[in-house]
Amino acid sequence: MGKGKRQQAAAPWAVFLQGGLLALGVYLLGLLLLALLLVKGTLPEGSAFPAVAVLCAAAVFCGGITAARRSPWGTLPAGLLCAALFAVVLAAVGTAFWQGITWTGRGGILLLCALGGGVLAGLLGGRKRKKRKRK
Repeated sequence: MGKGKRQQAAAPWAVFLQGGLLALGVYLLGLLLLALLLVKGTLPEGSAFPAVAVLCAAAVFCGGITAARRSPWGTLPAGLLCAALFAVVLAAVGTAFWQGITWTGRGGILLLCALGGGVLAGLLGGRKRKKRKRK
């Protein structure tokens, strides 16, 4: 790049879309790994739901950090918006494909884990600080 040309920042919707897609990708790959561990017998059946809840929070944390560092808004709103996007997709897929989901039971816990991951990403997702040059 030459002098005078500045790189344009990405549009805010694109940043949140990238964060949401990253969160969904991490979540789906983690579910595949979890299913493999369950089938092989490495992970007991009773610990499947806690593992899914931790995976949900970790996936949203990864997507939220990405959105928080690249967003023109503050870090907390960016992390929460990414978490809300993930939670909406999770709820939409849950209501579209499964019958009898109890959102007051385990489904609600997954949504709370997603929002918790977004809050954590918003609080810890500060921008990288530039090093000052010493004289």
